[in-house]
Amino acid sequence: MKKIVYLYLIFFAYPSLSQSQIGSGSYSTNFPGTDVAGRNGFPSGTPQLSGSALSKPVPTNDWWSKLVKENHADNLFNYPLTMKTVNDGLIITYIPWGVIGDSSPIVVGLDGLNSDKATVSDFSDWTVSMNWKNSNSSLTATSGIGMPFVYFEKMPSDIAEIRISSGNATIHDEIIVIENASSGANFVVFGPTGSTWTKIDNTFSSSLDNKTYWSVAMLPMGSYNILDKANDYKTFAYTFPTDTRVVYDFDESSSTVKSDYIISTEVKEGDSGSFLQGLLPHHWNNLSSESQTPNYDIYSTVRGEMKMMKGDHFQTKNTFHGILPTLPYLNQYSEEFNPSDLYEKISLLEDNSLDLWTDSYNEGQLMNRLIQTARIANEIDNISARDKIINTIQERLEDWLTYESNEVAFLFYYNQDWTSLIGYPAGHGQDTNINDHHFHWGYFIHAAAFMEQFRPGWYDEWGEMINLLIRDAASTDRNDLLFPFLRNFSPYAGHSWANGFASFPQGNDQESTSESMQFNSSLIHWGTVTGQDDIRDLGIFLYTTEQTAIEEYWFDIREQNFSEQQQYGLVSRVWGNSYDNGTFWTADITASYGIEFYPIHGGSFYLSHDKSYTEKIWNEIESYTDILNPISDNPNLWYDTFWKYLAQINPQKAIDLYDKSPNRNLKFGISDAQTYYWLHSLNAIGSVDISVTSDYPIASVFDKNGKKTYVAHNYSSSPIDVEFSDGFILNVPANQMTTNRLKSISGDLSTPFRQNYPNNTSYLTLKTDNANLSKVEFYMNGNVIDSIFSQPYEINTPALELGKHEFYAKMYVDDSFELSNIVIIDVGEQLPFNSELNIIPGTIEAGKYDYFEGGSSQGIAYKDFSKGSNGGYRVDEDVDAGMSGGEGATVGWIEKGEWLEFTTDVAQSGLYTLKFRYSSGNPNGGGPFTLQAQDLVVTDSIYVPSTSSSNWDTWKTKEISNVPLQKGEQILRVNFYGGEFNLGKMIFEFNSPLAYGIPVADAGGNISVLYPETTTSLDGSESYHETSQPLSFLWSQVYGPSTIEFQDSISSTINVSNLLKGVYKINLKVSDGEYFDYDEVFIVVNETGNSLPSIKLDQPADGSYYKDGDDVVLKASASDLDGVVEFVKFYNNDTLIYQDDTDPFEFNFENLSVGTYNLFAEATDDKGGKSISSTSTIYVQSVQDCYYIDSESIQGSFSQGYRVGFETTGKNVTVTFELLDTDKNGVVAYLWRENPFQETQISQISENIFGKTFYDVEEGTVLSYACKFAFAGGLAVTKFFHYIVGDDCVEIIDTDNDGVGDNTDNCIDVPNINQLDTDGDGIGDVCDTDDDGDGIEDTEDNCPLTANADQLDTDGDGIGDVCDTDDDGDGVLDTNDNCPLTANADQLDTDADGTGDICDTDDDGDGVEDSVDNCPLTANPDQADWNNNGIGDICGDPKPLFTEKVTFVENIYPNPTDDKLTVIVKPGLEIKDLYFVDFSGKTIKPKSVSRGGDNLDINVSNLNEGIYVLEIVSDKEVDKVKVVIER
Repeated sequence: MKKIVYLYLIFFAYPSLSQSQIGSGSYSTNFPGTDVAGRNGFPSGTPQLSGSALSKPVPTNDWWSKLVKENHADNLFNYPLTMKTVNDGLIITYIPWGVIGDSSPIVVGLDGLNSDKATVSDFSDWTVSMNWKNSNSSLTATSGIGMPFVYFEKMPSDIAEIRISSGNATIHDEIIVIENASSGANFVVFGPTGSTWTKIDNTFSSSLDNKTYWSVAMLPMGSYNILDKANDYKTFAYTFPTDTRVVYDFDESSSTVKSDYIISTEVKEGDSGSFLQGLLPHHWNNLSSESQTPNYDIYSTVRGEMKMMKGDHFQTKNTFHGILPTLPYLNQYSEEFNPSDLYEKISLLEDNSLDLWTDSYNEGQLMNRLIQTARIANEIDNISARDKIINTIQERLEDWLTYESNEVAFLFYYNQDWTSLIGYPAGHGQDTNINDHHFHWGYFIHAAAFMEQFRPGWYDEWGEMINLLIRDAASTDRNDLLFPFLRNFSPYAGHSWANGFASFPQGNDQESTSESMQFNSSLIHWGTVTGQDDIRDLGIFLYTTEQTAIEEYWFDIREQNFSEQQQYGLVSRVWGNSYDNGTFWTADITASYGIEFYPIHGGSFYLSHDKSYTEKIWNEIESYTDILNPISDNPNLWYDTFWKYLAQINPQKAIDLYDKSPNRNLKFGISDAQTYYWLHSLNAIGSVDISVTSDYPIASVFDKNGKKTYVAHNYSSSPIDVEFSDGFILNVPANQMTTNRLKSISGDLSTPFRQNYPNNTSYLTLKTDNANLSKVEFYMNGNVIDSIFSQPYEINTPALELGKHEFYAKMYVDDSFELSNIVIIDVGEQLPFNSELNIIPGTIEAGKYDYFEGGSSQGIAYKDFSKGSNGGYRVDEDVDAGMSGGEGATVGWIEKGEWLEFTTDVAQSGLYTLKFRYSSGNPNGGGPFTLQAQDLVVTDSIYVPSTSSSNWDTWKTKEISNVPLQKGEQILRVNFYGGEFNLGKMIFEFNSPLAYGIPVADAGGNISVLYPETTTSLDGSESYHETSQPLSFLWSQVYGPSTIEFQDSISSTINVSNLLKGVYKINLKVSDGEYFDYDEVFIVVNETGNSLPSIKLDQPADGSYYKDGDDVVLKASASDLDGVVEFVKFYNNDTLIYQDDTDPFEFNFENLSVGTYNLFAEATDDKGGKSISSTSTIYVQSVQDCYYIDSESIQGSFSQGYRVGFETTGKNVTVTFELLDTDKNGVVAYLWRENPFQETQISQISENIFGKTFYDVEEGTVLSYACKFAFAGGLAVTKFFHYIVGDDCVEIIDTDNDGVGDNTDNCIDVPNINQLDTDGDGIGDVCDTDDDGDGIEDTEDNCPLTANADQLDTDGDGIGDVCDTDDDGDGVLDTNDNCPLTANADQLDTDADGTGDICDTDDDGDGVEDSVDNCPLTANPDQADWNNNGIGDICGDPKPLFTEKVTFVENIYPNPTDDKLTVIVKPGLEIKDLYFVDFSGKTIKPKSVSRGGDNLDINVSNLNEGIYVLEIVSDKEVDKVKVVIER
């Protein structure tokens, strides 16, 4: 069924109330006001509409949308034309690239027309009609994408007027031919038949024979008789478009979308009715077999070849390859996958909250991070984590979807003037410029699909609010009263536009195509999960169409559209009339790649449909970014996004890179859990296979080495069968994802206790209903510890040392296996920081929270959602703690859901006063938080006032009274329910006794049991109540190597049995019915009565690498339950290296030599008991380095010079440049790579020393780098230095001082840095008399560097053909020469077949040999020749013409130029410097620069012809513009 119009029956007219209710949701129809930061807005003014457009919702985000907002538009690019509205009419010109500037060769208007604005009077899917009104005059111009004509209409009494200021204009009856009007383009004005034109000066006027219509056309580029071509185009001149529309149909069974592009017309005169419409590459590359095809001329456009079709209808056909909500959980088939790691990564996010200070874009990113994590938690059956995230998303999403009176954040507002839904708080001009609605709403719609998936029925309450968001960005109803048709998506351009009002001179733009594709994906998910097929099909139409446009205009996969000057394999911004690799926040090429991939999700596999292209882009990423550096500080290097892109073609390499970068900075909105899961899932299933489709949209096929994995997710509540195009049928259970590889294997792994004591064992049980298991393997920390082949599947673990230990099981049925759940056992105790109890009354510093003696305290002594310590204090933990002046150890970057714990000793029970130090740079303040003691919350919610509007280091004190605390040792927890504040010291002062008595627990002293005795007794009889009330008792086991049997767990004194060797921890709770207290007792069971000490080697980490001569600090944690640790010994390879008798136990192992070190520690207690830690193996590698001091420069100069160093450690190379000049200030440094040239800023190591480390560089690789030092007042660039990785220049003699030691130099006495040896004979070319080894001495050889014994020299220029770059001597390099062995300087190639006419027997490629062709230079297979004069009726062929692009300035002209150039800069901008840079990197000053206001007049007569980058240095930034100089 055709998808033409979808009616939404909720609204019948504009809402009239201040709030509109839809289901459980609502939105405001009155502007809610600004927030405390002055945010929230809407577009200024009112829409510039007239005529039929007044009755339609306001169109935005189109190629012509500047017309809607401004009086005039100077950026109308419809392909092939460039247009600009002015008071007296429409400027028509041809600008191959960039902005229109002052170009005005043709102005079409009316006699006396002078209107201060042009309004939009009508529009359709790809046309716009512009209207000028002036007293009794009215001019309307209609233009559409792909239309070489502009169609004009006037009132009968108006006189048409054409002002022609460029080119040669001639009148031929009713037409005016304008030759070479702009950039070599020819134009024709077509008056009605019988009309005449009068010329006065350069103005042509006509009454049009009292008719009201005429048109102007641009003719295709090429060689032809202009008048003949004009008459050809006259056939189309009087057929005016009245409507354009796209109609699409998705065929679910074939998974294809057919889109019909239909032009409705009105024939003004004549009977041909022919219409001329241009098809862009994404059209003509994807035409259906049923479609009419292009059959006429070709235009060169910035989008590539536009092929013309005589007709009013064509059809494209695109295949949809399916999307997924996430990847299937088959990660167990990825060899290095550790489910424990995934479990931990999810745990770090499951309690995350969403920021209170945010905007609609950042909110979407953080929701997406949580949603991607929750989907994975669902796949691995971590239902608890999944549901926590669902609750978080639901709360915030429903807040956005509900408007409450007087709220100014987390709401939607419908602006009736601009017929747009706006979300507050907005971001990136989403409100004031109607930017990026598809980007922002895509995240919200995806979140809604997620909610309906896991909370079925959510749609019933909130669904129509989500549909409202969809209608705002992509309404399919052309009669929608509230929103325009497909606001963001341009049906004919094939992609979305992001800018609401096309406010830049280059036209509209779109940057992040990946976020546009996420919007499209979200519609598919939402439509499918809610059963709204119309929305699903809309999403599939947008997805498949936009994919074709992305592949043509952002990626140029077929390499047919980008200009020769385009350096990279993709662009990050497509403008109306240009494209570039910038982004709106940086010119860093790294960001250019990342913005086209982010966010990676189950709908991102279009990125690897062409795997050779994906590989090409990855190779570029390795060349042009810092992706191979595991710890780059470039904020634009979104590691995870790049790795997930790479994983689509090479997941193992992505995993290898991931494993090397555990300490990378995570991009905002990225889930580490998703990255880890994604890489390993793809490593298990391979790459997407687009040769197979399915009859269900939420399905895909993957292939790894010929093994296919069929995947589908069933959103419905009933099972479905998904049929794939290769015949495979996959049964998918309700509400589940499944694959053809999943087996019915499941099991639950459990242990009685999730904590244990060092050296104890733990007991694990796997329960499963599978009777056919062939084996169960038990894993600890990723290593197999036992295998069981039959029921029961139970084991005792090995003795456990201090730390967190992760266990899971692999359950096998033959070769297939599944993984169990994860069990984590914490071995060790939570202890006070520095082993010092926090005494109350007294002061607690927030940063001195407790620690876990077994390692990271995350989840034990604190919960913190951000990895690493932002504050720099206690950097081995994840709490963002820092030292803040006199405030001590403070905690910042607080988020909702985080908490801290402190072991305290309260001197006496009572009511205490809390005075805490805090700071908040948020104008709204922060919090709240509460205190919790003895498992009870003992304070109300504590809110924190603002201490400054922006300064986070302004501290104040707040006082909280009557905090009840019981005496004794206990854990005090600080629970954070909101952030936006920093917490400092907490000072507790005793105020008054409690008004009631409390119980006091006493579990007795620790107990020693001599094995093999297995019983003992517990005595809590010393417990008491302060007011002698009766007590109840409850004994429970905290941990131990077995499960104790309690004779009676509720008496004060009891017997226990079933003891094994090890340590047991028992908890006693006593209660009076209202209040309670706890105490603990340990039972030690062994043969000696002495509990062995615990020991853990904390540093160095196992597997660490060091350099020759480094010092390594060894640190150990040791404790003893029933005594003290007397000393700790440190060993290397069983050899004692140090004994430390005092805690902290540590040793500085100095000046290590090259080798492998196996380090461990041994603890001895006061009774002689000994325990040994696990071993940490470290590797000390040799260092090869080279250092040079020089002062030679490429640019600028050095007063003292510089020092450069290359240091190799293993496969890592560190390059350092030190500026020795003492007269330079404000120094920054940029590393220059020689080939291919690249400039990147490098990190500052110390004052004037800068460096960068390259990782995984193979020995023998030649590195060639220079350094640009920029400083106040100028810059200086070192010469290039060449270094062979692995060289150690310090110990090598270098006779010729060329930087290559004599031991490897192939020409010892003559400098030859590059060591070139053409014939590979071991003698460098500079020393070799026959470089190419062809038997001819170099002095006689016409090609001394390439073997050519025959000495062939076609053009006789003395250079042999094998090395002659121009064999035929015609001035055209062979690589570019279309006839390299026959001179043809003009390179004429009429049929563009790559063979020049002089070598081509069929120049025009029409299948007729030139010797008999009556028009050899224009294709005419029919050889039509009406007058039989031997000359064919048709001649001519387009010839592409390119100039260079212009960006980042208000205007620049002329460009190309010869001697003078004018640059218009932003008003009030202070210019510090200005210079040109050629492609070699050379800086050249222009002959002169003068400034008048905002105009810079530049004399460039001293520059040679060529392409330059003009760099303009202001007081704020450096703008770079490409300039072409032609003479």
